[in-house]
Amino acid sequence: MLREYAGVSTDWREPLLAGATALEVPVARRDPARWPAYVPEPSVRALVLAGGGAVAAAWDFSVQGGSYGEDDAAIFAAAVDKAVELHVPLVTLVRSGGTRLQEGMAALVGIPRARYALRRLAEAHLPHLSVADAPTTGGVWISIASVADLRVAVTGATVGFAGPRVVEAFTGELPGPDSHTAESALAAGRVDEVLTREGALAWLQGALRTWTPDPSVINRGSRPDTPARSPRDPLVITKRSGWEQVLAARSRTTSGRALLQQLLTDPLPLRAPHGDTTVTALVGRLHGRPVVGVALAAELSQRPTADGYRLAARAYALAGRLDLPVLSLVDTPGADPSPQAEKDGIAGAMGEALDALLLCPAPTLALVHGEGGSGGALAAAAADLVLVTDDAYFAAIGPEGATAALRRPREECADLMRITPDDLLRLGFADALAEPSDVPGHLQQLVTQDREERLQRRAERWSGPLRGRV
Repeated sequence: MLREYAGVSTDWREPLLAGATALEVPVARRDPARWPAYVPEPSVRALVLAGGGAVAAAWDFSVQGGSYGEDDAAIFAAAVDKAVELHVPLVTLVRSGGTRLQEGMAALVGIPRARYALRRLAEAHLPHLSVADAPTTGGVWISIASVADLRVAVTGATVGFAGPRVVEAFTGELPGPDSHTAESALAAGRVDEVLTREGALAWLQGALRTWTPDPSVINRGSRPDTPARSPRDPLVITKRSGWEQVLAARSRTTSGRALLQQLLTDPLPLRAPHGDTTVTALVGRLHGRPVVGVALAAELSQRPTADGYRLAARAYALAGRLDLPVLSLVDTPGADPSPQAEKDGIAGAMGEALDALLLCPAPTLALVHGEGGSGGALAAAAADLVLVTDDAYFAAIGPEGATAALRRPREECADLMRITPDDLLRLGFADALAEPSDVPGHLQQLVTQDREERLQRRAERWSGPLRGRV
């Protein structure tokens, strides 16, 4: 049953929760561990937001420090199931010290209960947005906030696996000011942004807009100020030598990050592990359609690191879980070859990103708009549809690397490796010559294809030899 909800408390969450309808969830209100003088009272409320555009689970820290007991687990599961029923996003507003210790193991099993509930949300391809408020620790951080699809933390909040007092009890020392904070979680890439409370409210309101498709814009297929052009309209391929093509790609002035920002509106950035900046990933809207965008690399002539590839893998996995199309932008001379990259496991990270792209069940479109250097670029290019711009190239290795391996001049290597757009189209590596403005039209055609047939074509394409020849 539903009842009108007056609010949680007078705080930054009120504008979001005003007019929300509370779910009436049957709870046991028992004392499973027979804790002295313990009075069970849930700290979580499940709410359908006004307008029905999302379901929220909101923690009340004034109730047992927002601790998470067995009744809270039941309420949280009910919130998830309501989101699935309404087919809307789940929002979690967390203020919790963790598991409710007065309930012992009955509370601790709330962790797997929450993970099972979130699995149901993922199977319905619905997003989970979380705000880690002050504090967010223990079992709630483990089971809910840290695994949200998009997650932010409030400035100055205590955020982490163990609360500072627990750390002191086990280690004999309080953690320093640079540990167990929203800011340290951001530095490690555990949250995507750190915001003021007002900023968190704006982020949530914007995020809910981003997840909502705009059919009126999607059906137009192009921006109002951009002339529509069929993806089938031919473009003229500039005839260059291989080396001239490399120089053209390297003379570009628009980075992957900038191009992604030009193409997508209402962006929600994803944070890389350790704050790496070599790859940009975000959820945004392409002509009204929610998509996951990845720019590899983020800046001109940049070489992605292991953490950059881990961000790309996260983005591809997110797209698959939420059934959102992937737009990957490719412009890199190759992966970081440094000794530090080897220590960081770049080969494995690159392979994991490639696997995540190949196995993503959602439609995937790659635009090679600059340099395509070896396997480092392939981890963003092995898509359902591969577009290439007139100023791009793709090579088994950059010309300088080929010179080192084959002991031939770089210009000759570039010519012999067949790397121009014309070569890539003839070989069957690329599907079409395109400009960035053509992407929405191509994506529109891609998303209308039969899912099973599309995935079968992808598997056949990338598990066999190239179908063409120069």
